[in-house]
This record gives sequence, structure tokens and C-alpha cells, in this order.
Amino acid sequence: MKIYYWIGVFIVFIGGFSCTAREDDVSKLKDEVIAVHDEVMPKMGELRSYQKSLSGKAEELRSTASDTTSLRDLKQAANACEVAYEGMFVWMRQFDSKLEGLEEEESLTYLRDQLVKVTQVNRDIKKALDDAERLLEK
Repeated sequence: MKIYYWIGVFIVFIGGFSCTAREDDVSKLKDEVIAVHDEVMPKMGELRSYQKSLSGKAEELRSTASDTTSLRDLKQAANACEVAYEGMFVWMRQFDSKLEGLEEEESLTYLRDQLVKVTQVNRDIKKALDDAERLLEK
């Protein structure tokens, strides 16, 4: 009879440990998603500023009827800044950090999907910033 007691204690202990481990996985993944977001969120003002500068430079080129290739590049870069800027806010509006009503496995699946999405937003912002810097230095 005593052996059943210890087997029961062991099963409860292992079950409790696995739940804690899964909660830690959810917490770590959520922190990772937030970290990817936090890396580029401070650059949103810079992104908007570059977009305005690129648009202004494109207007100057259009009025002087100079190089159409440069004009096209400036417009594309300004558009990429706008798309990246909007992409961040679209992602933020749909992201649910509370994970209410989700089981642990559902939370992990949701957060993995969000990590993919926010990583793409991160890449888009970095690329738009790099392209804008390159074009504005010319």
C-alpha cells in the first residue's frame, strides 16, 4: 500500500513540474516576441522621418525633371518606410499579450505564429531604414 502512495506522489510531482515547465516555455516565448518588437519600436519616429525626407527629395527631383531612376528609387523607399510603419501598428493591434482562454499548447502555437509575424515586421523596418539611409546619403 505504501508503494502506491509513493507512486502517486511521484506522478503528482512530475505532473506539477511539467506544467511549470510549459508555463516557463510560454513565458520565454512571449518575452522573445516582445523583445523582437522592442528592438525596432524606438525606431518608428526615425522611420516616419525618413519617409518624409524621401518623399520630399522625390518631389524635388520631379520638379527638376532629373534622373527618373533615382526618383523611382526614392518613391519606392518612401513607400517601404510607410508599409513598414503601418506593418508594426497592424501587428500591435492584433497581438493579444494576455493569452486569455488559451490552453498552454494553444498559447505556444499562437506565440510561435506571432514570433514569425513580428520578426517579419522587424526585418521590414530594418530594411526600410537601411535603404532610406543609403538613398538619403547620395
